[in-house]
Amino acid sequence: MSESDQVAIPNALRLPAEWEQQSAVWFSWPWRKALWPDCLQKVQNRLIELYTLCAEFQPVHILCPEADQEQLRSMLQGKDRKEPIQVHSYASDDVWIRDYGPIFLRNGAGLIASDWHFNAWGEKFPCFDRDNAVPLWISSYLGIDRQTESLVLEGGAIESNGAGLLATTRSVLQNTNRFQGEGSPPILSQSDWESLFERRFGVRSVLWVEQGLSGDDTDGHIDNILRFAPDSRLIYASESNPQSPNFESLKELKQSLIADSSNYLNGYSLIALPMPDPIYHCGQLLAASYTNYLVLNGAVIVPTFQQAKDATALRVMSDCFPNRSIRAFDCSEIIREGGGLHCLSLNQPAVS
Repeated sequence: MSESDQVAIPNALRLPAEWEQQSAVWFSWPWRKALWPDCLQKVQNRLIELYTLCAEFQPVHILCPEADQEQLRSMLQGKDRKEPIQVHSYASDDVWIRDYGPIFLRNGAGLIASDWHFNAWGEKFPCFDRDNAVPLWISSYLGIDRQTESLVLEGGAIESNGAGLLATTRSVLQNTNRFQGEGSPPILSQSDWESLFERRFGVRSVLWVEQGLSGDDTDGHIDNILRFAPDSRLIYASESNPQSPNFESLKELKQSLIADSSNYLNGYSLIALPMPDPIYHCGQLLAASYTNYLVLNGAVIVPTFQQAKDATALRVMSDCFPNRSIRAFDCSEIIREGGGLHCLSLNQPAVS
């Protein structure tokens, strides 16, 4: 599927690829000091740079508590930008809007917001009710229909090629912590999920991967290890260091992708994207990955970590997105809370 292709599924919803045309990108402003105990100001400064970088290519929306808007607007003042940055009064619980925000679907010439339940990755963290309500707020603001689901599903847990193929991990979708609480539905089988994705997303095939990265609070989101790219490319995280905690799992990932080359991935070029050297904070392994990049209209923003491998990752991404500007963005501070650029952002597809 090339950058210009938009393969529609007749009379059905479609989960677009992220390299298709977008109308905006959404973010949530970090404001809870407890979540960023030693680096809140640094992260806020970095995100101001991210917002203005994104605004070179498309409009930006930021959810921000009313009490913090004066600070945010002051920090944005004087920053050069081609597209508007709009600040909205909404106090989300955390910044990872990819996971709790709406999953945007194409419905002919329009959009639908798919609203799944969010439980903070298996109730690992308290205070997620406001995050869980973000799809309702955004769909109301945009004036688009909302499709609600009682099951837990995070946006970073799925990856779409825009043409009916979806990738995900068993370690997330079949994790018992996504099915907690009284009245919670039973754990879905793979075939149950596949049927649900077909009905809700217009997906025809699902590429199942066993697990994600070690140290990932999400239990292994797909966006940290595998991404589709234009012209039938599949980018996957690759680890060459046998001492790395992710060496064995990523070796198995490569083997499984090669084995699938005659099935769903027939015709795909498999592109290895190196993993950064392991990064630890307070003794804990962090889920740092170059595959957690952000695609925009005309650009790809790639996370970097002040390592020699950054340059290699940027070269690989340039080969995979030859028609877009490749921009490096230092995520050394942001990764401390467990996520990257893709986790922080939510692409809003354009409508015809």
